[in-house]
Amino acid sequence: MFWFEGSLSPRGRGPGRRGRLRASLTAMSVALLASYFVLVLLQVFFRYVLNESLFWAEELVRGAMLWGIMLSSALVAASRGHIRVEVLELMLPPAGRKVVIWAANVLTLAFSLTLLWAGIQFIDRTWMQQSPVLDVPKWTVYLAIPVGAALESLLMILTWNHDVASDEYTDRTL
Repeated sequence: MFWFEGSLSPRGRGPGRRGRLRASLTAMSVALLASYFVLVLLQVFFRYVLNESLFWAEELVRGAMLWGIMLSSALVAASRGHIRVEVLELMLPPAGRKVVIWAANVLTLAFSLTLLWAGIQFIDRTWMQQSPVLDVPKWTVYLAIPVGAALESLLMILTWNHDVASDEYTDRTL
């Protein structure tokens, strides 16, 4: 079990800070997914049944999708669930697997930090822009990129030495 998957507080009274972080990110991701699912259904209903249009819903769905994807990517990275080719891992002895996992962690962290920097620059370039329909600052939507990248970097660092059992994540049907 990962450090953020609901470990108990030191006094044994419910989930500690670690479990709350994962639960909070999961709850936000699920809420965003549910909200844009409902908005898309409403768009279809209004357009094809009522012959009207929710002109603002499409822009809101795009923003919610960006936030949902970036928050969820941090959870996926912490559980080492991003897409990877496992053939090399399977062919190596345990010491070799550790080297490959370490290299993958370094590359993932480097990508996350690069995305964090690029996201900050992107916000700086769009600071004065407003969205055309909702008339909200565009940086509020694009803030998802550096926030998600920072969370992904943080969770990668905090789960760095977590010993991932290869049997747990490997598809043995290969």
